[in-house]
Amino acid sequence: MVLFFRLSKRQLPNLLLCFSILVQFSCKKENVKVVYPAGSNEDINTWITDSLKRYYYWTDQLPAHADISKPPLVYFNTVKNTTDPFSYIILPSDPTSGIANSKSKFGFDYSTIVEQRTGLVIGVIKLVLNDSPASRNGLVRGDYINKINGKQLTRNNAKDLQSELLSGNSVTLSIARISSDQLIADRDVEISSGATFEQPATSKVIAAGNKKIGYLYINDFSPGLAASLYSVFAGFKSSGISDLILDLRYNSGGQVAEAAGLTAMIANGINYSTPFIIYQGNKNGGRRKESVGDAATYDGTVNFELALQYNLGLKQIYILGTGATASASEVMINNLKPYMQVTLVGEVTRGKDAASFKIFDMRVPKRVAWEMHPIVYKLFNAAGSGDYSGGINPDIPVNELATLPLLPLGSENDPLINTAITIIKGAHAQTVTLAAQTKKRTTGALTVLADSKLSASSSSVVVTHR
Repeated sequence: MVLFFRLSKRQLPNLLLCFSILVQFSCKKENVKVVYPAGSNEDINTWITDSLKRYYYWTDQLPAHADISKPPLVYFNTVKNTTDPFSYIILPSDPTSGIANSKSKFGFDYSTIVEQRTGLVIGVIKLVLNDSPASRNGLVRGDYINKINGKQLTRNNAKDLQSELLSGNSVTLSIARISSDQLIADRDVEISSGATFEQPATSKVIAAGNKKIGYLYINDFSPGLAASLYSVFAGFKSSGISDLILDLRYNSGGQVAEAAGLTAMIANGINYSTPFIIYQGNKNGGRRKESVGDAATYDGTVNFELALQYNLGLKQIYILGTGATASASEVMINNLKPYMQVTLVGEVTRGKDAASFKIFDMRVPKRVAWEMHPIVYKLFNAAGSGDYSGGINPDIPVNELATLPLLPLGSENDPLINTAITIIKGAHAQTVTLAAQTKKRTTGALTVLADSKLSASSSSVVVTHR
């Protein structure tokens, strides 16, 4: 039986309103967000996706559909942009989820090279941190390695042995010397992983003819770095230095605030409102600018007025860099350029022209324990210059590994330092290598097979704030 209803003109609008409400209610039910069990891959990956959509620089290029059932680490690496080698995610309670490096585990970094002239495959220790497991076991910069865990270094196994070293909690190194183009084993050193503390900067004043040159080696831009250098810059200022060599060859970065604080003590004409950095984010983050003062004081460790008291008023600086010079170190190089002549000595830098901040679950109670460090901004200096993802090219190319053994950091005969000193004194750069190579082994053409510092620098990004 079919029922027919006769509707008056007054009743028809009421019926249409009811129908509209029913349709809207139906649509809302279809858009209800699925709630997954806390701690499940689906729940964690949904949080990852939502966070990346809001903050990630390449948010518009995130895949429309991705398999959220994958383990979070796999999922994150699947959805991030293919041109992004720097964003990462970690589970703080699981050390294996991060990127291991020999400096943090054992307190040293090394390169494995092959000399083209002799065919020798040599592990060269480049950096040994103070009061580290490596230093306590007698390792020094310039030592040679010919075996790792009893296995001879070769062209074919250099990367595998580096991975084995980085993944272990102990390592046995065979330390060797070179005699008549042969590696001769001297001793075995067994090192267990252990704590390594913040490294103090290394500084000195070099007398070169009628010049007084300040030298400063900085290992990283960790919080409080700039404030720890007040006394160093006070000493430089009282000594009347005319030039500064800033050694960032192994500095893989850190805080923008520390780079800005250091800028306040170096460049001529700096004040609180001097433009320093431009952050370019996604459609949500937009574009924002920070002055030297705002950037330097953000983390609360820099007394800006005090920093200005130690300002050297320099119009030129010589910065030493390598492929391990990354992130905040590159900000230092690029962002000083609007205010002084910057001469980069060494090799092409790493090429991290992007910044990140830590993203974590702020809900109460917290549902996700993972932490993300995605690229959020591209970086530019006050003049709008940036775009150095391919690295910053040196003005004077010098490869420190071309002359062995490596000398202590700060040595005036170190090839990079010697080059800067020679230029400051007014000599032509071509004379530098002759001075630096006196009574030294010249490797000539070489190939780097593996480098623990370059591997570690992949996990560092410029650290900024929301």
